[in-house]
Amino acid sequence: MSDSFAEKLIMIGFDGGNPPFIEKFVREGRLPNISRLMKEGVYSESLPVMPCDTPTNWCTIVTGAWTGTHGITSFHIHLPGEPLDKVHFSVRSYWSKAEFLWDAAERAGKKTVAIMWPVSFPPTCKSGIFIDGTGPGDPQWRLGHSTIYTTRPIRRKADVPVTLTKAEGWKNLPETHSTPLETTIDVSGRSVMIWTEKGWESLEKPSFKEGRETHVLHHLLIVDSEGSGYDKAIIAREKDASKPLAILKPHEWSGWIYEKLEKRVGEAEKRFDFRNLPEGVFEGYFKYKLVELSPSGETFTLFRTDIFMTSGWAYPETLAEEIIKNVGPFIEGLELAQPTIAYGDWETYFECIDMQVDWQIRAAKYLMKKYSPDLLLVQIHTQDAINHQLSKAIDKGNPDYDEEEAKKAWERFARTYEDVDNLVGGIIENYADEKTLIVLLSDHGAVPVYKLSWVGVALMRNNLLVYKKDPVSGKTMIDWTKTKAYPWRTYIFVNLKGREPTGIVDPKDYEDVREEILQAIYSLRDPETGECPIALAVRKEDAEILGQWGDRVGDIIYYLKPGYTDVDLDRNQAVNLPLEKD
Repeated sequence: MSDSFAEKLIMIGFDGGNPPFIEKFVREGRLPNISRLMKEGVYSESLPVMPCDTPTNWCTIVTGAWTGTHGITSFHIHLPGEPLDKVHFSVRSYWSKAEFLWDAAERAGKKTVAIMWPVSFPPTCKSGIFIDGTGPGDPQWRLGHSTIYTTRPIRRKADVPVTLTKAEGWKNLPETHSTPLETTIDVSGRSVMIWTEKGWESLEKPSFKEGRETHVLHHLLIVDSEGSGYDKAIIAREKDASKPLAILKPHEWSGWIYEKLEKRVGEAEKRFDFRNLPEGVFEGYFKYKLVELSPSGETFTLFRTDIFMTSGWAYPETLAEEIIKNVGPFIEGLELAQPTIAYGDWETYFECIDMQVDWQIRAAKYLMKKYSPDLLLVQIHTQDAINHQLSKAIDKGNPDYDEEEAKKAWERFARTYEDVDNLVGGIIENYADEKTLIVLLSDHGAVPVYKLSWVGVALMRNNLLVYKKDPVSGKTMIDWTKTKAYPWRTYIFVNLKGREPTGIVDPKDYEDVREEILQAIYSLRDPETGECPIALAVRKEDAEILGQWGDRVGDIIYYLKPGYTDVDLDRNQAVNLPLEKD
């Protein structure tokens, strides 16, 4: 390496990367590109800022600021003066109160290209090039999330059951040695199609907008082309086999399919303040994969990827068309756990990761060659996704630990790290030289979790958080006239009079209430072990050493011990149990 100052920067981030895993796979010779960086450069572990999650730490990485300074306090931000249960989705640049790296670079006359770097959207500098920049699986550019259409028992609410019946009304039928079968699917996945005497009908009444039906249907013809059983699916917009969108055999992928679909803003997006989400009908694209088709025709599974919009995800806006033409259709989040995993199909998931990595390499290569940026930032979310899926399987402390399952899990972990290594190699090969500083980093690691521990239970038992039943709907709701404390992620806010719209706690009682909160949550016990699940709970002012300050931070800050979570398990269990006991 040269002793002179670097002239270019490549920063590659992979969410949820674990140093012990990297070291293990490097020793095994599975990560040649990362291994080279470790040998020729500097390698070290790092400590994330609190809370140890995606938006908080990616923002810290590109601002150099503590949580209290940049203000992105986990995935959701509570702003002073707003109702305590109102929060804002944080993975947007406008929530950061600190300056970003690319803004400082712009002032110095440097150009940045950022590809899928969380909190970089909307762009804050004019000279940069930004692709996406929201967060993994974000609804901003999606017309639909990935789904499964299957004859198997449904294992996820989002998946769609299908029925294969004798094909009727098709034109230009191909040769088939068995009676052709058919089904019809709603591309959006919002409707289940059933066969009636009138033909294929939606199980639910279709939605209309300005007199136009908003769902798009695809017809599938299943044939036996070789006399050995059903082996091919023809997908078409109309029942005409001569006009296929795709002809697939088991395990095959379609090309990109374009359709105009309605984008809706759901209640969750409204509640969490996803600002400026586009609504209406937009052109989008996706792929199908015929995951399985049994020769008997009894078992059928079709996978559809996320449906991505053709525009909006690039800055400058005109860049989107250029990217699609020269790189290929934009994709984001294919490295996240795909629904096929629930059906035992991991191969489709790894194929999705491969597609995502390949696209990001090609996008980086194209943008670097044409626009010659001084800074290149690329982020991928592979490790975080598989951490959530498989961390328990490799933990020997898991009560259900199985050696064979652990071996499978380790191999799956290794494949995801190999994909990241390919990303590193592909980018370095196309961009790095002796005057390039290469930084490979992660935002946080992961530990397996087994048990739900929601501090709200302790607050409820001590009459600090009070719920009631809505007399009309029967739903559980907060009784703000009696609630003194409200928890959100790692924070607990006091319902302080004069500060909160629903405030009932007199300021002179503020310290007493905070002490009550601390005693309450430290009284939590694991019913099986007697252990307190709280690792640390402190007053706000005592957490400044952890980077916690400012008006977006709660009055009490707490963290759970390894093995406990209030995120990855069903929180509703915790809410309803005390209500039933009372």
